[in-house]
Amino acid sequence: MPDRHFILGTAGHIDHGKSSLVEALTGLNPDRLPEEKKRGMTIELGFAELDLEADDGSGDRLLLGVVDVPGHSDFVKNMVAGVGAIDLALFVVAADDGWMPQTEEHYQILQYLGVEHALVALTKRDLVDELDLVLDDVRENLLGGSWEDAPIVAVSSHTGEGLAELRATISRMLTTAPPAHDGGKPRLPVDRAFSLKGVGTVVTGTLLDGAVRPGMDLVAQPAGLPVHVRGVQSHGKASDLVPPSTRTALNLSGVAVRDSRGAEREGVGRGDVLVPASLGASVTAIDVLVTRCDRPVRGISRKATRPIRTGREVTFHHGSAGRAARLHFLGERSLEPGGTVFAELRFREPVFVFVGDRFVLRDASAGLTLAGGVVLDDDANRRAFRKPFQREFLEARRGALDDLDALLRSQLRRDKAVPLPRLLSRTRFSAESIRARVAELAAAGEFERSGEWVFEGEWWRHLSRLAGKMIEAVHREHPDQLGMPLRDLRAAMVPELPSAKFFDALLAGLLAGDYAKAGPNVRRRDHQPRLPAQLEKAGELVKRRLAADPINPPNKGETATNPAEEKALRFLVNAGEVIELDPKTVISAAACTRLQEEIVDYLREHGRATASDLRQHTGTVRRILMPLLERLDAEKLTVREGDDRRLAEAE
Repeated sequence: MPDRHFILGTAGHIDHGKSSLVEALTGLNPDRLPEEKKRGMTIELGFAELDLEADDGSGDRLLLGVVDVPGHSDFVKNMVAGVGAIDLALFVVAADDGWMPQTEEHYQILQYLGVEHALVALTKRDLVDELDLVLDDVRENLLGGSWEDAPIVAVSSHTGEGLAELRATISRMLTTAPPAHDGGKPRLPVDRAFSLKGVGTVVTGTLLDGAVRPGMDLVAQPAGLPVHVRGVQSHGKASDLVPPSTRTALNLSGVAVRDSRGAEREGVGRGDVLVPASLGASVTAIDVLVTRCDRPVRGISRKATRPIRTGREVTFHHGSAGRAARLHFLGERSLEPGGTVFAELRFREPVFVFVGDRFVLRDASAGLTLAGGVVLDDDANRRAFRKPFQREFLEARRGALDDLDALLRSQLRRDKAVPLPRLLSRTRFSAESIRARVAELAAAGEFERSGEWVFEGEWWRHLSRLAGKMIEAVHREHPDQLGMPLRDLRAAMVPELPSAKFFDALLAGLLAGDYAKAGPNVRRRDHQPRLPAQLEKAGELVKRRLAADPINPPNKGETATNPAEEKALRFLVNAGEVIELDPKTVISAAACTRLQEEIVDYLREHGRATASDLRQHTGTVRRILMPLLERLDAEKLTVREGDDRRLAEAE
């Protein structure tokens, strides 16, 4: 019977009984710090495990990592770190207090983070006689949001009343939940890092995607530090593989624990994220969609309802990290409650995000939650932020982050050319699904491929047509020439390309179609250049001299004896009718082919031969044979071993 892994996260106002409820459900007290036990409230994140049977009769086990987050307003930043990766929110409201200020703030944070599934635990049931008023209050506060129909279960951690129903409700909701997303891109935001004697560096977190196993090499972002996974644990046991949506602990080698007191020290610590190196580097700017809730938080400073001005400094809470950033709006001066705006976040220190990641913005100095949002561009260009094409890009992605086609098209429409290994690498979509869809869109003509590059189809075909027109113009204007010099085509096309490095891909596309190389030129395949009339007589003389003794022709100076003949010879070499074996030696293409065939036949029969053997067999002279053999070696048709030659195909 397979196990199904989920994350259950608590949230709610201080002293509403979250930790007591977790202990009653799991038998574990998630308050692990002495200060927490002394003060009677959760400061840091707490963790426990809950094992339930699936509600569908399958016999499957539901293995829940339980994240208990702090409720006190001073510790909301730690609460944000805890709820960013949960499958089900256990939203706690005390029956004797009802909906309180931090209840509302936690509710808004969970909405900003896109937590769609929740159930409400009405704790301290034993302290009130009538629940109707509290139930009505909770239902009223849930109206209009994604939790409007969330189940409400009244419980008492003290007497045990309602706990069985709560477990059954959790099981029912998670049994029908979709399996954890697995795009094959492991991401582990680190919420704790410590060192154990005899073990070394240990980090813990909630695995967001992919699977981790011992022996993996990862990178700790945003610093880019390489780490090696020595061992893996989940639910207190060593494991050979941990699936996504699982609380896990990794024993790492190759990296120390960063000093939490702020001293400068390289290492891994809370706020980092462990990922494969193939996912790229951290960034200092991202473009996002920011949304601001219009629900007031009772008892919170009136500053919370003031417009958010563009250029404001905020704290960006994402995963287990909180980073300082400047918030710049696109086309707006401010953001009012209930509003939505495109924005750019510019960071002092790098961050590592995926397209589609959700986050919360807070004012650290005032202790206020300001807004939330979703990442649209994981590596923004600050200079392009206010350009029309970037707004078009952001509009295309708004509301379409689960649509692979929309993401692919928006990326190629804006960037025109993207290396396939990097195309949407920081999204929830697997590399296999991206490659498969790119292949389908390329077959349909929407995209073009050249090697590992993907191009926006119509744009790339436009460039190919433009290059073709330039080549054909040279044919019309200079029919005697072999084609357009490659250096001239490069100089003309590079200004049209995002980078000069794309010229080779453009040329490869031309050569795969109707065009071919002719020496240092490129021509249309059906183009047949003709010697200019004034060189026709010189060309005929050159051909006759080479044909007089094909395998022992005169040297280059004797073949072309004046400037006109030298021009004619150069034309014949570029046209492929004459082969230049070295700066002093030329031979007709037909004679070169004949000698090559005789050499190959001899080596195939005898296995190996010296230059002297081959000279006697072919009847040519050393002046011709030696550069010809070097040419065959360079073309990897033959291999030289000491004084002998053999066919390369014999390897």
